Amino acid sequence: MDKNHSGIRVGEVTLKWFIALHLSLIVNSLAGVASKMAGKQKFLSFRFCLCYGMVLVITFAFALAWQQVLKHMSLTFAFTNKPITIIWGLVWGVLVFHEQVSWKMILGSAVILLGIMVGVSGDSGESAGKSLPPEGGKENV
Repeated sequence: MDKNHSGIRVGEVTLKWFIALHLSLIVNSLAGVASKMAGKQKFLSFRFCLCYGMVLVITFAFALAWQQVLKHMSLTFAFTNKPITIIWGLVWGVLVFHEQVSWKMILGSAVILLGIMVGVSGDSGESAGKSLPPEGGKENV
């Protein structure tokens, strides 16, 4: 993180929008919790419909938040942070469903995260010359 005249920055975005991104990703990870809860219910029962409805509401809320967040950062930057939902999935599994985290789960998560980091780092030279519009503004064409 470095600090300049526009505030503390994390990568290409201000800390405020980085936190907003991660809060939206936490919300998105909760859709998996509601989905798993729906899967434990009798099909089309009231509880199933309630849990599945929660999936839809959470997904809708995430979609709105995601659109707002993308106004302040590149899609590449946002997508490189999206795999944090894998970690949140493990956390929700332990906290909500009392699951045990195995070394295979940790290894699998690490492989996925490492693969994304390697994939994105290969793109850094191609997009290095491109710049984003100023925070909250539109680029003049």
